[in-house]
Amino acid sequence: MPLDDKDGVMLDELADAIVSRRLATAALFFLESMRPLSFIGSQMMVFFRPFVALVWANPLRWDHLQRVLEHRDGVEALAIRLEARM
Repeated sequence: MPLDDKDGVMLDELADAIVSRRLATAALFFLESMRPLSFIGSQMMVFFRPFVALVWANPLRWDHLQRVLEHRDGVEALAIRLEARM
């Protein structure tokens, strides 16, 4: 699944938020170690969606992130964005 511009903007915002909290190294380690399980992780996001909807103002962003991270291309794109910001 190729990423479109909307996906890229969302991943850029996520990468900026991770870097601003100084969690880029931990996030990269997590992404690289969990890459083979990206689909299972995205399905866990589907499971937790009702709980997220209770506390998160915009659960549609959660759904968008879940769809992007469901594919390995999305995980790779996030890792590249994090590496570029370190």
